[in-house]
Amino acid sequence: MHIKSPALTQVRQRNVANAVASGRIEGIVPTKELEQNLSDYVSGKKNITELLEETKQRYVTLRRG
Repeated sequence: MHIKSPALTQVRQRNVANAVASGRIEGIVPTKELEQNLSDYVSGKKNITELLEETKQRYVTLRRG
């Protein structure tokens, strides 16, 4: 279920900004793919479950190479 409300968008935007900032402090630079996924999450196009599943599939595919 994709929910688009201004309040939820603000919360998601703040949480994503904090997570990205924390990663950058640790020296982690987000990929373009991650930036797009986070943007889709903030806008309500994707939810966390979808992002996690896509990530798992991407790494399973890499491992089986």
